[in-house]
Amino acid sequence: MDKIIFLCTGNTCRSPMCVGFFKARGGEARLGLEAESAGLFTSDGIPASENAVIAARERGADLSGHASRQLTPELAAGAKYLVCMTGAQYDRLTEQYPQFADKVFTLAPTDVSDPFGGSLTVYRHAAEQIDEAVGRLIEGLEKRV
Repeated sequence: MDKIIFLCTGNTCRSPMCVGFFKARGGEARLGLEAESAGLFTSDGIPASENAVIAARERGADLSGHASRQLTPELAAGAKYLVCMTGAQYDRLTEQYPQFADKVFTLAPTDVSDPFGGSLTVYRHAAEQIDEAVGRLIEGLEKRV
């Protein structure tokens, strides 16, 4: 199965929520894409932040088993799509891996702000933005299939 990898900075908030919402919306079955996530600047094995878990659960996604991991060249090479949260991450990724530039894009037209360290309200706002953007992404990719 092809993979879609959602990327953010630390892989404890935004990108795990993307995976959770992608799965909750049936994206894997609808598109034949296995959803995974990684971070551009992280360590392996960090759980999703508590507020991310709560905010995602309130919207029907389960992040309880998440553990962070660093994006590697092998992960990037094995993905059909690499989805970033911000324009700066897009720039960094296409600079670091120019050979994969054709499969890199951002989740939304505007940056998805990082809720890391914020209140549950901040995480709920991010979860809403991410959930809606993931829904649009699935619809857009369905039109390509």
